[in-house]
Amino acid sequence: MRILAVTLCLVMLASPVVGHELQIYTVIVNSEGGQPADIPNGTLKEGDSVWFWMKDTTENATLVIEIEKDGATARSGDLVFECELDENGSKVDENCNTRYDFVFNSLNSAGVWNFTFLTYANDTLVKTSYGSVDIQVDLHDEMHNDSHHITDENESTTTKESTSDTKLSTKSKAGIMAVLSLFGILFVASQMGESTTFEEE
Repeated sequence: MRILAVTLCLVMLASPVVGHELQIYTVIVNSEGGQPADIPNGTLKEGDSVWFWMKDTTENATLVIEIEKDGATARSGDLVFECELDENGSKVDENCNTRYDFVFNSLNSAGVWNFTFLTYANDTLVKTSYGSVDIQVDLHDEMHNDSHHITDENESTTTKESTSDTKLSTKSKAGIMAVLSLFGILFVASQMGESTTFEEE
């Protein structure tokens, strides 16, 4: 039974995994605004995050960040440069924050998101600056990818066929490797079983 479990684990490890490693992008907001205000295109995909750090040292400054796409909005609470800590290093005011974290939903968040950085001094709005990010689709299906990036109908047909062949070829290779691995493991396991039987006799 243990051999079967180990075999299944090894077969799963041999199978290809598709997706991307989630990324966290940091934007520092100081007296000049967001640094960078516009996150470079192609940097983030659906499921990734942006951390906005308040680093404006202006006296009594607070920051509010608004994020918007197609009418959907999110708004941070008031962010400050630093929070007062007690002797244990814990925040005195649990509502005090120096950073706002925003996660782009792994579904339907692709597209351009606009940032508005609202800087206040003594509760009076003193500066407004802007930024943006273009969130890319996190494609797990290669065929879906082709349909988004090809506009010409003839070109589309040719590209889909060649990609389909490549995809089939890659999947076939992965499947063959998994089956060969399984047979190899079963062979080794059976040899171990036979040697154990001879030792017992």
